[in-house]
Amino acid sequence: MRIFLIVLQYACIAFALFLSYQVITALMSQDFVLMDLVADVGTILICIDLAVFLFSSKIKHSVSLDEYAKQLEQPPSKLVYVTRKLGHLGILLIITSWIVPIINA
Repeated sequence: MRIFLIVLQYACIAFALFLSYQVITALMSQDFVLMDLVADVGTILICIDLAVFLFSSKIKHSVSLDEYAKQLEQPPSKLVYVTRKLGHLGILLIITSWIVPIINA
């Protein structure tokens, strides 16, 4: 399971870099659809959020239920808090990219 999470973390980073390249090339060539660009930026933010979450939550094999409850009570680090908010912004951007074309139709 640990190897799968590491592969998933690197896949999120690679996909975010790929989408960043697509967004930059679309902006440079001035050939883009705005709502597709908004959806790509939202996906980049979600990928970054997921990668930071996977990095920060290393699973220990023998954690008791009491230790896990104590970990949940502690507030997350500032980096996790900020990336979580960016992930929420990404979700809102994706929803916006779906709703705006429906409203304009």
